[in-house]
Amino acid sequence: MAQYFADIYEAVSSVLKGMRITFKHIYKKPVTLQFPDERQVMPERYRGFVHNDMTKCDSCNICAKLCPVDCIYIESEGKGKARMMTRYAIDYNKCIWCSLCTENCHTGSITMSHDYDHSVYDRRTLVYEFMDPTQETIPCHRATRIDMGWWVEPKEDKPKPKPKPAAEAAPPAETAPAPEAPPPADDKPAPGTPTPDDDKGVEN
Repeated sequence: MAQYFADIYEAVSSVLKGMRITFKHIYKKPVTLQFPDERQVMPERYRGFVHNDMTKCDSCNICAKLCPVDCIYIESEGKGKARMMTRYAIDYNKCIWCSLCTENCHTGSITMSHDYDHSVYDRRTLVYEFMDPTQETIPCHRATRIDMGWWVEPKEDKPKPKPKPAAEAAPPAETAPAPEAPPPADDKPAPGTPTPDDDKGVEN
């Protein structure tokens, strides 16, 4: 009999605990978003799907070379001023959102967007083609882009290097004093040395 009333108490108390949490949240602002009509606002530095502005891209291949998973595909044809980009694609199946491509893009064309929802039924559709070569190819050389009216990265005026300061004149080396000349020898012969006069006296 005691167990019967214990079970009733346990059931009622658990219901009241759950309802207390429910009533507590009734008067609070809801946090549920009605997706997809409502979407969460992502922070400014959020790393979403990579986006490339093709009006700025000049096919330098830096992003493709730095990509650790080789998910960026760039194709071009021609050489020099006649070089044209014919393909720029990103395989989001392999992308790891490391942002190495965006941090090293010298034109700022490739960026991390705030887009996070790319639900698809076929994984092959996650290979995004950013241009259609049948419609238009993109010039790669700077001079050609200027002639055709494409965007080019403005050149920054590099500050001229400051002239090196003239080397200070080295102080003149101190000249060693000249050695003193030895005193002149005495003209008088040393005692005991024969002289010409002595020779004459011997002959006489």
